[in-house]
Amino acid sequence: MKIANRIVQLEESLLAKGVDDPLLVQLIDKLKFDITELERQIDILTEAGAEIHQEREQKAIMEIILNSARKLTMADAGTLYLVEEEYLNDHYNPGQIISRVLQFEVLQNDTMGVYLKRTEKSKIFLPPVALEIEGKPNHKNVSAHCALTGEIINIEDVYHAQGFDFSGTKKYDDSTGYRSKSMLVLPLRDHQFEIIGVMQLINRKTKDGQIIPFTSSDLAILQAISYQAAVTLTTQKLVKEQVDLFNSFVQVLAEGLGEKAQYHYGHINRVAGLTLNLAEAVTQWGQGIYQGVHFNEGEMDELRLAGWMHDIGKLTTPENVVSKQLKLEVMINRIEVIAERYNSKLKDLKIAELETRLAAAQTGDCAALEALLAAQAAEREQLIRDLNEINQSNFGGEFLADPVQAIIDQARQTQHQQWLDMEYGPHNDRTSIIKVKLLPEAQPAPLLTDEEHSYLSIKRGTLSAPERQVVNDHADRSWRWLFKLPFPKKMKKLPLYAAAHHETLNGKGYPIGLKAEQLPMQARIIAIADIFEALTASDRPYKQPMKLSKAVEILGFMVKDNHLDAEVARIFIESGLYLDWAKINLQETQIDLVDAVVWVQRFYPQGFSNSLPRYQQETWTRPS
Repeated sequence: MKIANRIVQLEESLLAKGVDDPLLVQLIDKLKFDITELERQIDILTEAGAEIHQEREQKAIMEIILNSARKLTMADAGTLYLVEEEYLNDHYNPGQIISRVLQFEVLQNDTMGVYLKRTEKSKIFLPPVALEIEGKPNHKNVSAHCALTGEIINIEDVYHAQGFDFSGTKKYDDSTGYRSKSMLVLPLRDHQFEIIGVMQLINRKTKDGQIIPFTSSDLAILQAISYQAAVTLTTQKLVKEQVDLFNSFVQVLAEGLGEKAQYHYGHINRVAGLTLNLAEAVTQWGQGIYQGVHFNEGEMDELRLAGWMHDIGKLTTPENVVSKQLKLEVMINRIEVIAERYNSKLKDLKIAELETRLAAAQTGDCAALEALLAAQAAEREQLIRDLNEINQSNFGGEFLADPVQAIIDQARQTQHQQWLDMEYGPHNDRTSIIKVKLLPEAQPAPLLTDEEHSYLSIKRGTLSAPERQVVNDHADRSWRWLFKLPFPKKMKKLPLYAAAHHETLNGKGYPIGLKAEQLPMQARIIAIADIFEALTASDRPYKQPMKLSKAVEILGFMVKDNHLDAEVARIFIESGLYLDWAKINLQETQIDLVDAVVWVQRFYPQGFSNSLPRYQQETWTRPS
């Protein structure tokens, strides 16, 4: 029972006992009014506190604050401003403020039915109020004066107020038919007593709608809520600044990868975008085994960061490996060295020819010369054909044909004459030639070294097994580095989402070899986004752009082999997201026909079930 009700009971009890002293009745009426008003204000403050506590969006909090302040004072209208500072873009003088303004954030007017808030996407509905004009403090504007001095300003009628310029207010009234009269302007101070904004209330009303001046009681109650408002807004601002700082730092790291190779930044950017698109598609799908999956705003922000951070381990991956375009590209393209050996072999043939010609001239026997010339012509032609095949195989590909492998093997056995003896030894952190001397006689040497033979024998792509491991190690570094970062409570699983994008549902992925029930939905989504982007990318220096149908087919085989989540991949294909994304990010020549129905029939495994971790299955309602 409220205290005001108890006062009513007291009044009725006194009347029942015959106590009807006019002074006592007057005092009771005054007490009843004050207590009723106090309880009304307490209810408003309690409700506002609860709403602010539940709300996360800053503009919505400002709306709650202004609306509550108006309710507390019975104000018809109000505006809330925040101080906004612009800094000098000078690396030698960072933090230098070049301008300060009061930015309109929220505007409310019951009579006009206007309830506006400024957002990044909406147009600015009112111009900012400058705190300085031509280098001098702006004391003509009442809100600017309040922000500059911290003074609380209570005006009975703005049309007759002295010391401030209300021409803007009058102009607004003329254009809308509104009549601004009483006004209360007070500063919003944070925990360090710095002014971060201004609240302006207009037209204090009585219960019967008459406009009256704001009272000293209004000032007292508003000072309480203004402090709460300032602290709340400051906290929100600090949190946003920390989030913005971290997000920017992550993007700087991604740009750092782009400094090593531009396609790294493009890959990370596209994977982050596709990850969000796919998460939204899963959320909107509304059917199948994941019909209950729904990503809220916070989870989408977390996914965005995970997408940006998924390749952070590549920061220390050697660029000569991760961007290796040719099999023999080991710091230099060693095909040129091999070509010189073939050139040397051709010279050997020429020397043998000249020696035979000399012998024939001395003996008169031309039969041996003719046989040699015929054999050498055939050998020369074969050497050139073999060198061209070897050079072509150096570019890598999807497979290495057996005939080409035979040519590479033969080159390892074919010898040329070498007159130099090269002694190798350590030099700093690598092996190098440290001494060269002339041999008394030429010695046979293979056209291909063991190492070159090994590189040219790479069956798929341009990376050897050790080099591929160097690239794969980025996932291990991502895992180790990300789990060392003290993410906030709601982002504790972000390292798992980002670092597990090379894990597979069959438990044969890397770097850990996680099982399906350990792989959350977010990691599964990033995995598909990462693979699809890598397959279709047209900016890779080491491969040609892949056709859309081929990329979708490879995705299907990975689904069939239980590497990727079949249902997420199905949503990706059947929703048409793969095509929407391709139209924006792929070259026109890459986009060809894909039959989603045939894809599902061909690749979607029968009996595929929800194998998400238990904590996600419990969070998202499963279909009945």
